[in-house]
Parts: sequence; structure tokens; C-alpha cells
Amino acid sequence: MLGTIPMLHYFKSKNEYSGAHFGMRYYFTTKKEIQQKEDGTEEEVPVLAGTIWPEPWAKEYTDPALHIKKTFPFTEEGRKQAAEWLETTYNSDEERWHTCPSILDSEPWKPEPEPSTENN
Repeated sequence: MLGTIPMLHYFKSKNEYSGAHFGMRYYFTTKKEIQQKEDGTEEEVPVLAGTIWPEPWAKEYTDPALHIKKTFPFTEEGRKQAAEWLETTYNSDEERWHTCPSILDSEPWKPEPEPSTENN
């Protein structure tokens, strides 16, 4: 169901979560971010990281310019914010998600080849 994100224990167990709703695909995982503490020092903290992109291709084969990314605190409140973000993103542009191209009518994204460094 859209707007439902697994409990934090699911992510603490190093699981990832992905799904799709009509033409909107999404993926959630945990990652570490460096955050500034009040005393000026830095600390590494876990966050819940979400990515949304349009169908028809997997995340790796969709142009990164089409990815919508956001991180949330790795707390119950952050999990709820992630679920709200997922639902709001879908509802704010429902037509976009219902009119994604078919996999039969499009090609996967491929990164530009690295420029050759050969000396001729």
C-alpha cells in the first residue's frame, strides 16, 4: 500500500524496501550521513534514504536527473515522514505517474562513455 514503510527494525536488519504504485517506483534504504553537532564536532548518524523515479526502468537504468531523493531521520517520526513524502509525491503529480511510457516504447538510460585518455 502506498504510504506504508516497514518498521525501523526491518531497516536495522540491513533490508532494503522497494515498490511501485502505478508509474511511480520507489526505494528506501539506510545510509550514514555526517552531521554537525552543537559543539562543532561531526558525527556519523544513520538516516532513512528514499528515491522515487518514473517507470518503466529499474533505478539503475533511469536517468538520475529523473530521480527524486530525500533523507529522513532514522526514527519513528522520520519513518512516518518518509511515508507521507511518498504519498504526497504521488498525489502532487498523479497524471505523470499514470502516463509513463511502456517498457516496449522506450530505451534504458545509459551513462555517457568516459572520454578516452589515449594519446595518439
